[in-house]
Amino acid sequence: MRTDKCCTRLGPRLRFNTTRSAPGGLILVLVLAGVVGGCATAPHGNTASTRADAANGGAPTTVPAAASEILEQAAENSDDGGRTTTYKAAVVREHYTPQDWPAPSQDLWSQIRSGFQLDPNDERRLVRVWTQFYATHTNHLSLSLQRARPFLWHVVQEVEERDMPTEIALLPIVESGYNPSAESYAGASGLWQFMPGTADYMDLPRDWWYDGRNDPIASTNAALNYLQTLNQRYDGNWLLALAAYNAGPGRVDDAIAEARAEDKPTDYWDLDLPEETTQYVPQLLALRRIMMTPARFGVSWPQLANAPRTEVVKLPGQTSIKVAADMLGISEERLRKLNPGMRRWASEPDGPSKLLVPAAKASAFRSKLARVDPSQLIDRTTHVVHRGDTLSRLAQTYGVSVAALRQANHLPSDRIRIGQSLIVPRPGGHQSAPPAEPSQTYIVQSGDTLWHIGQRYNVSVASLKRANGSAVATLHPGQHIDIPGAAKPPAPSTVVVHSGDSLWAIAQANDVTVEQLRRWNRMHKDTPLMPGSTIAVDGPAPLPSFYEVVPGDSLWSIASRFSMQVNTLRSLNDMSTGSTIRPGERLRLQPEVSG
Repeated sequence: MRTDKCCTRLGPRLRFNTTRSAPGGLILVLVLAGVVGGCATAPHGNTASTRADAANGGAPTTVPAAASEILEQAAENSDDGGRTTTYKAAVVREHYTPQDWPAPSQDLWSQIRSGFQLDPNDERRLVRVWTQFYATHTNHLSLSLQRARPFLWHVVQEVEERDMPTEIALLPIVESGYNPSAESYAGASGLWQFMPGTADYMDLPRDWWYDGRNDPIASTNAALNYLQTLNQRYDGNWLLALAAYNAGPGRVDDAIAEARAEDKPTDYWDLDLPEETTQYVPQLLALRRIMMTPARFGVSWPQLANAPRTEVVKLPGQTSIKVAADMLGISEERLRKLNPGMRRWASEPDGPSKLLVPAAKASAFRSKLARVDPSQLIDRTTHVVHRGDTLSRLAQTYGVSVAALRQANHLPSDRIRIGQSLIVPRPGGHQSAPPAEPSQTYIVQSGDTLWHIGQRYNVSVASLKRANGSAVATLHPGQHIDIPGAAKPPAPSTVVVHSGDSLWAIAQANDVTVEQLRRWNRMHKDTPLMPGSTIAVDGPAPLPSFYEVVPGDSLWSIASRFSMQVNTLRSLNDMSTGSTIRPGERLRLQPEVSG
């Protein structure tokens, strides 16, 4: 679900990235040839961004590297890349003692197993190949099942309430390894790997305080709603719905139309789909296959009591994570791991906010909240503005950034007035969170410096250097850099241009420079101001969906202006290398989003 497309037409190299996971361990997150974790894709018809993301290196998968070897071996012995030919995995045991499963009412995994509805497709080669992978990489599978424990009961309740196949409850293993803090290089995030564009489409909130993609409860509701919509779109065909969740319905629609035009079957297994989508459904069916008879594959599936391990508690007002953790009698780190959607030191000031807490402590926590003075729930400092104070000076005094002060006080600009009471956020804020907290990628704009970027995202220059190494020694437009622990920056303040306005006058009125206005609004020196247009006055304007070509434009100049690669621009507009542009032509700058 994305601005764009998840992710991953992968190259021949392996890229390693270590991400902090459950206490005491590290997950190896690898990008590898031909093997991907799924990603929820924006509901659009344009698929060019898939190719663009692939060209930029793709996104990580939670599947370890050895899977590529298994897939390559399977493909070598098949004319169709290992999609249909019978494949007998060496791991299958002829003689085994079946696992003794508890009653579904007693065990959550048993409940999932009893609700399977999908055709197992056990004879499919890729299902068998992925079965062998999971059965021979039990550490990866075990870690995913362990991470699922705090959230699985909630996922199963929502799946069954919608009368969906319970195999869907296993999908986050494919998507994220059941890690609500998982984030791909392409920007997909959370249990269900939502991209920002799709999160917006599904009304999943994202702001400075909170990212719903990393909220296990909110993201589950959004993902299941989207899967239901896709299932209806494909007349109840769950395999096509799952393929569309990964590749986007536009890509699946195109594949179906192409198959019909050639009088070919239109089921999932026969469609010409991207390689990552070809691998996606078999991964889920492989998990189903192992779960039906785990002992046959040498797997011992764990038991999990069929009861909630966590509960959602409504907060009476803005609450500090540290204060809540103290009231619960648990560590702040543990509470953050349950609530990775909370991006700062506290919940949102305007609420309503909720916390996911250990079920055994929920009742006592609610009682304490009912008795406590709401003002005691937030550990913060306030500052009354005096003559001579500026946000910059206050930020330096309290050890926070200007951006943090603006966000905490909902300030549209850096202007403050004498007597105004300002909230001073806890120093460090999200930087003091455990390493599992997501980061995001920023595309460098013309004129950016590390100081500008750090101020906008409330991170220090030192943190940016640590996260990116020597790559940020020199910045250049279009460069992708990691923002450690960053949330979505605030939308810039804007003004409407009136007849007779000039950039100089607008700059003077907003205490900025003409150069800043040009940079934030991607304006050349000869770009005219149009009455009625809107320009940003304190930060980069959002990327428009379209750009109309004017005389003198070239693909290079347009790509440079909007800080993107020429190949990306070509892909978004289905243009070949030799394509030309004409004045008046509209070029797409962002992937299409449609119902």
